[in-house]
Amino acid sequence: MKCKILLGQFVLATVLTSGALAAETVEVPERITDAKKIVFCTEMAFPPWEMLDPTTQQPTGFDIDIAAAVAKQLGVTNEHKNITFDGLIPALQASQCDAVISGLYDKPERREVVDFVNYALTGTAIILRNDSALAASTLDDLSGQKVAVGIGTTGESLLTEANERLVAAAKPPINVIVLQTSTEAFQQLMSGLVEAYLSTTDQAGYYNKLTPNSVKLAGDQLNQLPTGIAIRKDDPELLKAIETAFANMREDGTYQAILDDWSFQALTLP
Repeated sequence: MKCKILLGQFVLATVLTSGALAAETVEVPERITDAKKIVFCTEMAFPPWEMLDPTTQQPTGFDIDIAAAVAKQLGVTNEHKNITFDGLIPALQASQCDAVISGLYDKPERREVVDFVNYALTGTAIILRNDSALAASTLDDLSGQKVAVGIGTTGESLLTEANERLVAAAKPPINVIVLQTSTEAFQQLMSGLVEAYLSTTDQAGYYNKLTPNSVKLAGDQLNQLPTGIAIRKDDPELLKAIETAFANMREDGTYQAILDDWSFQALTLP
């Protein structure tokens, strides 16, 4: 069962003069309309993508703004369940939420169990303290070093693959320190407990905003992957609704405005 919400009236003034097309009709699953909300599973410990505001303890971040804009297109509010990163997809499959938004890479192995609506392009990079003399333009250069990484992330998989190469080459493996949150990883990096932190490229910019000149990238991005909202494979109506909502957001300027607010222009989908 679906109900229809027409959102053609919501068009930003900046695109009114450019001949923007009317928004598409978003066909919303009845359960979402009846609940008057869409529930996202989100790990609230990956700033600036998602975090809890220290003053209000309310969710904030790039992903939260994307989720709120999607919810607005659906005619409902957005709610977030704080789930650890490695538990996001299991929680979705257990119907603890309607979708996942949490800086989640759209990877082939994840596509086997969930569908995605992509909204950003993100890269992984080696992050060092700004005063570090470590020369590490590749993961193999981290041989014998302590490196922090988030549990269940693409970075953890990349480090595992690097260690397989290093061991095969009879070189010391990377001492991988797997942590629950990016906040813990950054703290360990800055306190000297680890030599590097493997995470998304934007993390370096964010932490340098908090503490100027605190960190730097060791080299170029190691990869670039789409980041998306994950939806259960048995929920095609919601998949279509979010696809249409995001298309409307791109058309009316909402998507670009959110990217600009977080200085995430480099992550824009083509």
